[in-house]
Amino acid sequence: MKRVFLLATLVVFCAFPLSGATAWSQDKQAPTPKTDQSAEMKPGKEKGKQERFFAFPLAKVKEAVIDAMKGAEFEVKKDSDNELEAKRKRHIGVVVGSGGETLVVQFKETEEGGAKGTRVIAETKKGLVGRVGQKSWANAVLDQAERNLKEAKP
Repeated sequence: MKRVFLLATLVVFCAFPLSGATAWSQDKQAPTPKTDQSAEMKPGKEKGKQERFFAFPLAKVKEAVIDAMKGAEFEVKKDSDNELEAKRKRHIGVVVGSGGETLVVQFKETEEGGAKGTRVIAETKKGLVGRVGQKSWANAVLDQAERNLKEAKP
């Protein structure tokens, strides 16, 4: 029994310095700049529905939201006239995985402050599996959609 314990301890202590050496060598390499949208998007901690008004037609807003969802690794599962439902890819972690969130976005043509536009209501729903590692993406996706709309504006 002592030999097995000693062997297991030796393996563990030998494995840690090796993994640290590879991490150290990766730190020494020049960082590669990220150009995709997910590099800019960070999930938030807000709960519940998040609302925004965009002074753009519904079709243009919907297209911007879909692009923003793709940037956050969401895949659109349901696409109706006034609602989108998308699910985020799962990621396996050492202790807790992440991903698997469902983002539900509703669109409504409305008028605010004399300007016609689209009201967007987004909510992140977390699943049972991996709930601890799941984040709220509603604000991040809406922020990116706003940036997409401003860039596309002539």
